[in-house]
Amino acid sequence: MAPKIVYASKTGNVQTVVEQLGLLPEAVKIVDGTEHVDGDFVLFTYTVGKGQIPKPVRAFLESNPGVVAVVGSGSTAKSHIDTFNFAAKRVSETYGVPVIAKLDGVGTSEDLEVIRAGLAAL
Repeated sequence: MAPKIVYASKTGNVQTVVEQLGLLPEAVKIVDGTEHVDGDFVLFTYTVGKGQIPKPVRAFLESNPGVVAVVGSGSTAKSHIDTFNFAAKRVSETYGVPVIAKLDGVGTSEDLEVIRAGLAAL
């Protein structure tokens, strides 16, 4: 059975990616971290501050142990380049799961293909 899709979107970029992949109707949106999913899931997330996992995402992960991969969205703007997609990197390191893709904003059509291939391989 394919893993569920779980996402958190602050500015709308992550939600746009999930939409473009055709995953939105079934995807679970993290709003405050109290959401629950049964089974395995792929996390789509953004980064906050100086490369931190957003608090609602951190809370969600603490009570939902099924993360199997992560997709990150960030900004390569000069002020963010040093911490570009660190939330995805931190989730990967903390939970021992692969990063499928690190997107700049909503990414490119090539990025979407990488994500599709990564999801299909799970």
